[in-house]
Amino acid sequence: MSNLRLGGEYLRDGFTEIDNVFLSRYLPEADAVDCKVYLYGLYLAIHGGGSSKDISLALKLTEERVADAFAYWEDAGLVTVTGGAVPSVVFNSVKAPVTPAIKYNAGDYSEFVDELRRVFGGKELPVQDIVKYVELMRRYKIEPNAMLLTATYCLSRKSASTAYVLTVAANWAKEGAVTESDVNAKICDLEKGSAEMRELFRTLGLKSEPSFEDRNAYLYWTKECRFLPEAVLQAAKICKNKGGMKRLTKFMEELKAAGAVTAAEVAAYQKQKDARYELAEKISVNLGARYASLDAVVETYVSPWLSLGFEPDALEELSRFCFRRNLRTPENMNVYVEKLYKLGVVTRDGMAAYIGKQANLDKLICEIKESANSEPIISSRDRDFYRTFTESWGFTHETIKAVALHSAGQPFPMSYINKILLIFKDNGIYDAEKAAAFFAEGAPKKKRENLISREYTESEIAGAFRSLDEIDPDEEEV
Repeated sequence: MSNLRLGGEYLRDGFTEIDNVFLSRYLPEADAVDCKVYLYGLYLAIHGGGSSKDISLALKLTEERVADAFAYWEDAGLVTVTGGAVPSVVFNSVKAPVTPAIKYNAGDYSEFVDELRRVFGGKELPVQDIVKYVELMRRYKIEPNAMLLTATYCLSRKSASTAYVLTVAANWAKEGAVTESDVNAKICDLEKGSAEMRELFRTLGLKSEPSFEDRNAYLYWTKECRFLPEAVLQAAKICKNKGGMKRLTKFMEELKAAGAVTAAEVAAYQKQKDARYELAEKISVNLGARYASLDAVVETYVSPWLSLGFEPDALEELSRFCFRRNLRTPENMNVYVEKLYKLGVVTRDGMAAYIGKQANLDKLICEIKESANSEPIISSRDRDFYRTFTESWGFTHETIKAVALHSAGQPFPMSYINKILLIFKDNGIYDAEKAAAFFAEGAPKKKRENLISREYTESEIAGAFRSLDEIDPDEEEV
């Protein structure tokens, strides 16, 4: 485990500074994991410090892999790893990298260097390139013959540079290919797949020859990700004439995340994906929205809605309702989706039943307002009142209607009904007959006289307010 800190020349400005020099000079040639380790380590160093263990936990890597990454950046001069009981990783300025000292005897590698020159056609290699080869071999414990074999293979496939050979060697070493026999087996696997690669290219509609990177990608899919060859071909059929290997690579990552590794699973995944895009298109049209790409709509809204259990028909119906309410974006529609989900309304039949229930509720409220000689225009506040009267306080519709008849001519009749029902609640009056008797006695005048007064202890008051805290006022019907 290593502690992380900044070098003296690395300024702390309250943010994680990434110099363009890093992005242009170092990032293109570095492994993706090495970049993640560098950037996350830099973030920790700038914002209070941390350790390599923190990085391994955050990025879900082993500490050994984190150490390998820092060894790579030390070779590049961007960090300095110091020894001791608790090693430290010091981040250097990318504009003033610290050149690492060569820690080996050049004579020990003279034979390797001669062979490497021969592989490159007798060309004289720059000293810094030779240093990079040796450092990589030492870091991953790659045998000299394995490195030479890797370079030979890379050069046989294309006009390769030192950076390209080192990238391939590092990737293979991370997969465990560090001996001559390991590298031979790797190359055999790549060449064995040549016929399969040609078939794959024909399926994709490509007329070019597969490159080394293409073969390596295919090997990764079939060996590391365990895709069946038929599954890769099925994926290629779906991607035919739609972007070649670049599009296929992206699609294979989708399939890997979805766990679709057989041809049947790939076909089923694509069928489900097509259905989701078709649904997103219908919802967008219903809402009156237009998008150049539906990717974000599917990923952010449609897929999560379907995972909640909503039927496609229910979502289409809801989108039409939202359009009528002038809510014309998926974001606005999502508010109603969440409310309906809380109520357990996720099917078209469920929505029909819910709408019928709400229509019946409005009909009952209309009766109340007509009894109070009020305009039958219903607001959300009227619905809140009525639900409170019936569901929370337990009054029957007939009792509320009796109070409404008595409130005729009163301004704001629903508020007046609310006030009278509170008196009823305090006096245990819940049926229409008792309500009529109450009014016959001219009772509202003596409403306070019948209330029982008493003193409450601090603990009783605290308990009552704790109960109120447990009530969520936002949990209400749509």
